[in-house]
Amino acid sequence: MLFDEVTDLIAEHSRDELESQLTELKAEQEELAAEYDADSLTAFREQLAADELSAEELRERRNVIATWEAINTELGLVKHALQLYGDVVELSSSRTDSRSTFA
Repeated sequence: MLFDEVTDLIAEHSRDELESQLTELKAEQEELAAEYDADSLTAFREQLAADELSAEELRERRNVIATWEAINTELGLVKHALQLYGDVVELSSSRTDSRSTFA
């Protein structure tokens, strides 16, 4: 499943587009970290347990956790796609003996 998602990213995006996505996702992650004064999702979760928060604040923070997790997942996929980009394009080209749709 991971490989399918990574190859889909490679098929649908150029290397430059993936690099731009990586930059945007990292910026989103850094914005969350700065907004909630947490270096990582783990640190943010620790704050959740330590702070006295209202039910509304807890709901908001749970939404932030879900967002942060989604960003982390996307970051991982884009990083894998960038790492494998050349290999996947090369394999695809050699299998079809013609210009790859991944290029």
